[in-house]
Amino acid sequence: MNTFEETVELAVPLSTAFELWTSYSSSPRPVTMRRQGELIAWPGGRVTFQYLDTHTTRLALWADADSTPAGILLRFKEFAESAPVALPAARQYWRVERA
Repeated sequence: MNTFEETVELAVPLSTAFELWTSYSSSPRPVTMRRQGELIAWPGGRVTFQYLDTHTTRLALWADADSTPAGILLRFKEFAESAPVALPAARQYWRVERA
């Protein structure tokens, strides 16, 4: 088995990273979610979510290169940090009362 490991830090809270990963169209379909917000596993791989601070999460991926594309975490980082729900300023913007 040809495996690889990737690690990336996201400028989003852990709960946001977890929610976005489970809905991200390019992410492998999970078969195991243990201690929600910490681990997602599928045949050939797993990704862990580590709380660093209220606005930062570290993701670590171990996967079979034949079933999971290399570079998926960097693509996910770009997606998560640009998604409107992931940006604190965007979340605050929607809380503003409209006249």
